[in-house]
Amino acid sequence: MNMRGKPRRTITQVLHRGWRNVFLGGLLATSLSGAGIAVAQQAPTAGQEIIRLKTRGDVEQPYLLLHGKQAVKAVALLITGGYGLLKLGEGPDGISWSKEGTSFLVINKDLFRDAETAAAVIDVPTDQWGFGYTPKFRKSDEHAADMRAVVQDLRKRYPGAKVFLIGTSQGATSAAYAGKALGKEVDGVALTASVFEWAPPSWRFLHDSNLSNFDFAQIPSPVLVVHHIDDRCVATPYSSAAKLADRFPLITVKGGTPVQDNGCGPMGPHGFLGREQAVATEIKNWMHGRPYLNTIQ
Repeated sequence: MNMRGKPRRTITQVLHRGWRNVFLGGLLATSLSGAGIAVAQQAPTAGQEIIRLKTRGDVEQPYLLLHGKQAVKAVALLITGGYGLLKLGEGPDGISWSKEGTSFLVINKDLFRDAETAAAVIDVPTDQWGFGYTPKFRKSDEHAADMRAVVQDLRKRYPGAKVFLIGTSQGATSAAYAGKALGKEVDGVALTASVFEWAPPSWRFLHDSNLSNFDFAQIPSPVLVVHHIDDRCVATPYSSAAKLADRFPLITVKGGTPVQDNGCGPMGPHGFLGREQAVATEIKNWMHGRPYLNTIQ
């Protein structure tokens, strides 16, 4: 207790709060409004629906499906960053989600859907709704099982279509570990604005939060790395992405809109702000086996 009779925060609570401030890649620059969780809303749109799968006992794994417009040849399974806490919902005003889970991939999900491509945005499973994805859970067998269920469901819906995991920021941690666990069950893994490095040392006590020791060669399907050269987030330096360029294709992104948030959210180079259309286009070109740009500027 402090002098005013209020509970004193523990060091873990303080560190946890700091960790969330940086790694909520889905947190917009604007404040959450109201007493509850603020939500973004999208008016009803033909060709999209929330799918809810039972994966581990009574655990439900939701995801938002944006159907392809014609014959689907590939599906982009989008994995948001931060704690990924979308809490997808439906109402008279359309589909809603928490701003805590918003990221480059969520904001620009429609850019990944076209005449031959469907897109899906994965939410947290119901047993993680109280907190969201921790980095430790993103690396777990339980998360791999949930991802496998979504991939299998997508393959049933689109027989013959290829399925790709596309993660951004902490979502790239999910994509890498699920890509390793699922093996040839997926057709490729795209890692964007990936968390390659440790954040400040004091945060290491909280979670195993990065891909610094991950062996990317253990992903048996093709891997694509996409990173902005001016990404200033403490755990996602471009230099770490460049180290992989001799083993995996790298799309280097330049230019766009200067940072408007803490550097680890979608409102700046970390979220490819001002270059979203080009990034989505080149990722889709890679997915479909078409020529793609190595540099976006």
